[in-house]
Amino acid sequence: MLGLRTGDPRDPHRAPPRPPVAAGSRVVALWLAATLVTLGTVAALSAQALGHHLVLRTDEEIEKYRGVQLSEAAGVPGPNGRPALDRSCLILVLDSTGRVTGRYAGAPGMPSFPSLAPARLAALAARGHPVGIGGTYRALVVRPRGPAPDRDRTYVVIARSMADAHQAVTRLLRAEAAASLVLLAAVACGARWLGGRAARQRLDAERRLREFLAAAGHELRNPLTTISGYAQLARVGHPSSERMREEAFGRMSTEVERMTSLIDELVLLSELDLGRSLRVRYVDLAELCRAAVTAARDCHPEHPVRLLVAPGEHTVAGDPLRLHQVVANLLANARTPPGTTTTLGLGTEDDHRVIEVTDDGPGVPDALRARIFDRFVRGEGAGGGGSTGSGLGLSIVAAIAAAHGGTVTLEPSDRGAWFRVRLPAGP
Repeated sequence: MLGLRTGDPRDPHRAPPRPPVAAGSRVVALWLAATLVTLGTVAALSAQALGHHLVLRTDEEIEKYRGVQLSEAAGVPGPNGRPALDRSCLILVLDSTGRVTGRYAGAPGMPSFPSLAPARLAALAARGHPVGIGGTYRALVVRPRGPAPDRDRTYVVIARSMADAHQAVTRLLRAEAAASLVLLAAVACGARWLGGRAARQRLDAERRLREFLAAAGHELRNPLTTISGYAQLARVGHPSSERMREEAFGRMSTEVERMTSLIDELVLLSELDLGRSLRVRYVDLAELCRAAVTAARDCHPEHPVRLLVAPGEHTVAGDPLRLHQVVANLLANARTPPGTTTTLGLGTEDDHRVIEVTDDGPGVPDALRARIFDRFVRGEGAGGGGSTGSGLGLSIVAAIAAAHGGTVTLEPSDRGAWFRVRLPAGP
């Protein structure tokens, strides 16, 4: 009827639905993978930054010993020129062949310093700045100050152990690993909860879609069944049946109008869901409300309608036809049961135009309040029916208000129903 097709569940070519549990597990896996990559990147960068900082500090400490003096007799740093050495510092005196001729160690048990070939010594001395040697030391190789030719045949190696720096980086990585485990557990719990919520939302959306299709089919089937029955009566060819045929044609015309109105409402909801653009212009809500009240009084004089408009400007930027439909649907919704008195109010609040429709009817049952703006929701003696009684009137009001950047709410009320529409005020 509407060209809607959900597919036969027995169709072998139809893709099987994805279980919500599997969808939730994929969400958890994706979150964990993203968290692992992020934590690994942060840990690597922080460890690299700490290591670089410690290397710079070590090089600064090494540079303090660049001007160390050599004793002419022993060939080792003398007491007058020797700076204070800490436990991680090592000073070696090497001859031109790389043989150690003097040593000053800050503390016992330090890693052994690797041997250096003459060419390597010369290259390091030419660099003039500390470099990494053997992965365990940062060292500066310099020519000592003193008389030639001993100065040209000797090298001084000023080295600092990197063991403490390596331990600091290791402790940092362990602390990050411990924190990462806690964070991963929290992320896993959060992702599992989000995955479950997404699965529940998907199931709820599928359920509401099935209910919508079933309700739409039911609403369209009723007038079609009526039209079919009266069409059979109209086929009776006896002259005495002329009056019955006229009545049948009249009923068929009424049902066609009802079905056309329902289809128009469904099309409107679909367009609003798809974000179709509105015909926006400046609309005077006061004038619009007066026209809607006048139409309601003319069409239903047995239903009293009062209009209260607060002083001031009531202009908004919107689609006048759709905004008129909002007011008309709310007024039509308040006409149940017969004899209900309705009040339409218009004012301004917090840079928003406020339209309020109240009535002295039985109100909205508590069981329907949470679903009153859903499609095809109708209650006995209270809201939801709209002008055609299809159960789409209030859902259209909510969709039009949302399309204009506004909201519609059902407010608590001691008696009757109280609907409140807030629309952004125009410039």
